[in-house]
Amino acid sequence: MIDLANNIQRKRLVMQMQADIEAFCKEEFAEDARTHLGASIIGHDCRAYAWNTFRWLNFEAFSGRMLRLFNRGHEEERRFVRWLEGIGFEVREIDPETKKQFRIVGCKGHFGGSLDAMMKPPERYGITEHLIWLGEFKTHNEKSFAKLAGKKPNFRDMDKPPHQRSGGAGVQSSKPQHYRQMCSYGRAFGFNYGLYCAVNKDTDELYFEIVQLDFRQADDLFRKAEGIVFSQSQPPKIAQTEAFFDCQLCNFAGICHKGEAPVKNCRSCVNAIPVDGAEWLCQLYGNIIPKDFIPQGCDNWKAIING
Repeated sequence: MIDLANNIQRKRLVMQMQADIEAFCKEEFAEDARTHLGASIIGHDCRAYAWNTFRWLNFEAFSGRMLRLFNRGHEEERRFVRWLEGIGFEVREIDPETKKQFRIVGCKGHFGGSLDAMMKPPERYGITEHLIWLGEFKTHNEKSFAKLAGKKPNFRDMDKPPHQRSGGAGVQSSKPQHYRQMCSYGRAFGFNYGLYCAVNKDTDELYFEIVQLDFRQADDLFRKAEGIVFSQSQPPKIAQTEAFFDCQLCNFAGICHKGEAPVKNCRSCVNAIPVDGAEWLCQLYGNIIPKDFIPQGCDNWKAIING
C-alpha cells in the first residue's frame, strides 16, 4: 500500500500515473497508416518524402506527448466552429449526402483529403460575392505563430484587440504547405477564397487570414500527385546529403541517404502497383491485394527501394 505521508512514495506514485497516461495516449490516439496520399502531404517540398509516405516505406513511432498534440489540433477545430458560429457564420463540416467530411479524391482513389469546413459569412459583413469559403483550422506554437502573424507584442498590449501583432509573413509564405492544401480544396470545389484560422497554443491568440486561392498551383499539385502515386521509383529528394537540415529531422533519412531497407508490407514491394478504386495489384500473382493483407506482405516481398 502507498503511504501518502511519505514524500518519496508520493513522487513515485505521480511518476507511475504519468507513465500510465503516456501508455494510454499511445493506444488511445494512435492512428492507422493513411491509405491515400493526402492533400496535406502533397504540398511538401520534398517529392521523395511524399512518395515514401504513400508507399509506406517507414512509420514514425510517436510519443504520448506528440499524440496529445496531434489530438489537440482536432479538438481545436470544434472551438473554431463554435467561435465562427457565435459571430454569425454558417459552418458546415459534414457533407449531407455522405454524412462524412467533405472530401476531394483523385488518382484513381489514391489521392485525397478532407476539408475542415465550408462556411458562409454573415450578411452584416457586406460580402456580395464568393459567399461560400472553405475553412482551414490549424494550431501553432509561438515560433510558428510569430512567423505567421508577427512578433509577440509588448506584454501590456497583449489584450488590445485586434491585430496586436504585425510584420508576419502570412500563410502563403510562412506555411506554404498549408496554403497549397487550401488551393487543392478550392480548385476541387470551385472556391476562390478560403479562411485560414490559426491559434497559438502557447497564448491562445488567434490569427485569421482571408486567402485568395491559386487554381494554377492546385493544378500543379494534382499533376504532382499523379506522378508520385503512379511512380514505381523514388522521385528526386530535396537534398543529396543527410546534412541538409530537413533531412536530419526526417523519418526517412536512413532510407534516402544510408541505403536502409524499408519496412516490409505490400505497398513497399516492387511488385505492387496502385490501380483503380484505391486498390493495389500484385504483379507477381496477378490479383488485387486484400486490404487486410497489405500491412504484412508475403514471402516474395522485394523492396521497391534499396532492395
